[in-house]
Amino acid sequence: MHCEVSQGMDGIERYAAMFPEDRIVPCAPGASWSVKPGDGVTLVYWSFQAPECGELPMHGHHQTQSGYVIDGEMIMKFEDGTQRVLKTGDFYWIPSGTKHGAEVKDRVTIIDVYTPGRPDYEEIFRFSLRAKEAAEPKAREARAAAAI
Repeated sequence: MHCEVSQGMDGIERYAAMFPEDRIVPCAPGASWSVKPGDGVTLVYWSFQAPECGELPMHGHHQTQSGYVIDGEMIMKFEDGTQRVLKTGDFYWIPSGTKHGAEVKDRVTIIDVYTPGRPDYEEIFRFSLRAKEAAEPKAREARAAAAI
């Protein structure tokens, strides 16, 4: 994986080469994502918008999850009742099997790294991306017809 960073780039611009806009697709109300498979890891770009996606439910998985907040803020919640406010520039780490959820007050954009990888996410994303690509010619044709 290659991400070229020019001087003066920060925030979301830094990740544009890694996650181009045309490869970011909706995955739930108020949420979009892009997924990059790796060798034993899966990298996921997430964007969450409240109120549609204000609460990410408590869940757990066998993968270790590490993340970085690109932009925005969220409250990471754990099953034991602890919480951590995560803001732009913060890193986090969630051990395998640890139940967690999150609350998004406004919006947040993050990158998660799952080890081992998430083939389930990779497959769902490939399907979503193919569906988006198949719909794009139809949407362009409809816009063109409406403009006439």
